[in-house]
Amino acid sequence: MNGRTLLTALGAGVTTFLLVTVAVIELLDFEFSAIVALPIGLLVGVVVLIGVGVSMSSLSAGGRRFVSAYAAFGLTVISLLGLRYVNVGRSVLSTDLIVGAGVAVAVVAYVALFVGSRSAS
Repeated sequence: MNGRTLLTALGAGVTTFLLVTVAVIELLDFEFSAIVALPIGLLVGVVVLIGVGVSMSSLSAGGRRFVSAYAAFGLTVISLLGLRYVNVGRSVLSTDLIVGAGVAVAVVAYVALFVGSRSAS
């Protein structure tokens, strides 16, 4: 396992944790739904982290591109949320902007990896 695989696995786990946790919180209709959602999101995120770490080398080139872009989304969102937490750009970093930046970084990562693989072959 190299550094790219480790970073991709970590990012995919974080992305899955975020998406599953938010989905469960929104689906459950009671006050303390986060108490249920956080462990479920963490469990699914760890499963994805392990799964990507183990099977990244056996994926096709398109699969690796997709997983890398998926991981870039989560790493971007977590990084920007961390900056917002420590009051760096708190007035600028709204939730909509953070998610939009995550989507933009995922698209740029996918396109960059696609163009890089096309020029290498």
